[in-house]
Amino acid sequence: METVNGRTKSFNECISKFERKYLPLLKPDDDITKISDCLTDLIGIRAVCFYNEEVNQIRRGLKRYFTEIETTDKSSQLEKTDDKFGYKSLHLQLILKSKLDGVPDAHNFKGIKVELQIRTVIQDAWSVLDHKIKYKKSIPQSLKRRINRLSALFEIADDEFSNIKNEIFHAEKKISDRLKKGDRIETNKSLDVFRFLFIALKYFPAYNFVEFKVDGFVQEILQLRNSFTEGQLNEAIQNYLTIANSIEKEIKQSLNPYTKIRYCLYRSDINNFAKILSGHQRKIFTAFDRL
Repeated sequence: METVNGRTKSFNECISKFERKYLPLLKPDDDITKISDCLTDLIGIRAVCFYNEEVNQIRRGLKRYFTEIETTDKSSQLEKTDDKFGYKSLHLQLILKSKLDGVPDAHNFKGIKVELQIRTVIQDAWSVLDHKIKYKKSIPQSLKRRINRLSALFEIADDEFSNIKNEIFHAEKKISDRLKKGDRIETNKSLDVFRFLFIALKYFPAYNFVEFKVDGFVQEILQLRNSFTEGQLNEAIQNYLTIANSIEKEIKQSLNPYTKIRYCLYRSDINNFAKILSGHQRKIFTAFDRL
């Protein structure tokens, strides 16, 4: 979840909305005793998530505590037409369930309706921009077409972020599967973050390689030698890790996997990887090159 924001309608806002939207439609025999009987958004909440698939995950999670009174799926509505534009989101009218064990003071909110909007980050960005566009309903067709094109770009971006996230998940799972099966090294495949992790986890299975650090380290390797492969990384670690471990014992100082891999790369190709060690690291390691 990215953000959750909420607001409660003020007294004046309630009166204004009731007079504008509901009062003209009331008939003499309508049994309305309170303005709140008409207004469904006295409490409004907006939940903004990262990916499309999380919208329904949030909805399913809420069913433990809330009953859905009404649902408006603006995404589905927009997908059924090609001559309208606007922001996508899922709008739910909710009310707390009557028996909620373990939820303190739930009885104080009995019967209160809540309007919840669930959107992705991209949908929320479009909604903010969409509200800045004036005269949307009666603008010339040429402008409508341009706005529709822009809306489509936002929608494509939303889908692509989900697709990329899913592909990264499958790539990470493939690393795990390769490690479990003891897959052979793909010696001629160019190094990337996933191939780096496959090799690194073979030698350091208990270490937590954080994504952004891996990304930065792989970029550093490829800047120094842009044609580096999975097989060359494995060969460097295989040939020199034992020496790095011995140096670690000699200096009686713990070296993290990144430092050890740096040393292995340096020893495997001193010319290209001369800069991969800091001056301090190089001084420590070269003092023990006899090992």
